Amino acid sequence: MNKPDYVAPTSLEVALEILGKGSEGTQIIAGGTDLVPRMRSRLSEPALLLDLRLLGLDGIQMDSEGLHIGARTTHTDILESSLLAEHYPALCEAAADIAGPPIRNRGTVGGNLVNASPAADLAPPLLAYDARVVLAKAGSQREIPLLDFFTGPGQTVLSADEILTEILVPPAPPRTAARFIKLGKRKAMAVAVVSVTARLTLDQAGKISQARIALGSVAPTPIRAREAEAGLDGQAPSTALFTEAGEIAKNESSPISDIRASGSYRKKMVAVLTRRALEAAWQQLADGA
Repeated sequence: MNKPDYVAPTSLEVALEILGKGSEGTQIIAGGTDLVPRMRSRLSEPALLLDLRLLGLDGIQMDSEGLHIGARTTHTDILESSLLAEHYPALCEAAADIAGPPIRNRGTVGGNLVNASPAADLAPPLLAYDARVVLAKAGSQREIPLLDFFTGPGQTVLSADEILTEILVPPAPPRTAARFIKLGKRKAMAVAVVSVTARLTLDQAGKISQARIALGSVAPTPIRAREAEAGLDGQAPSTALFTEAGEIAKNESSPISDIRASGSYRKKMVAVLTRRALEAAWQQLADGA
């Protein structure tokens, strides 16, 4: 393997200028937890590594517009954030299930999304929280819903001259709770067989005014189960209702069979885990969370 050239710009403007020149073979590196193993296996042989570590693209902040997560924020930062634990707990639950401490210490939120794995752990909670991503290039930037970011396994709308700089999450409405559940082949260091995030918002009468159900590892990209969500709107929470939503979500999934599980098993687990995640979110609300 030829050793690539390396550059670590100290400003976003310089980094974007380098990308804008269209240097063939330029590869962005953030945490490197996916790229470095691929390079060692010669699955990726970049000519230039563009390191984002000095650009200040890390950190978690909240203002009147909601949550701002820098793209280089690590999974450990997510897991240990008291701000997220209070306002966006499903993100912390998902981060806790990512690999082990060494990977969580280096892996980044932006990298988890840009890799565009259908099993990306942070994608379902961010989808359930209606996240948006900021994509910057020389002279401009655009902001799009995360749901529109993924186009296929390992594929996104990110162009070669763009950098994902920030993830934006709107404030959660009052009387809202969310839960993340992941099924893997083992309790740790496991790629998701199925993952589900359910978010419920109740009105003053105790009925569901807004619902989000996001699924991972059961389609070419992380998805929202929109039909299942629609079936919950305006309804009084109940186990029977959540069981029905799980069945609808199952039918919205299109999982493959692989070494981890069959497609039929994954579909069954979508129904089960959707019900469980909805019940858990409902219980949080009942407990005053």
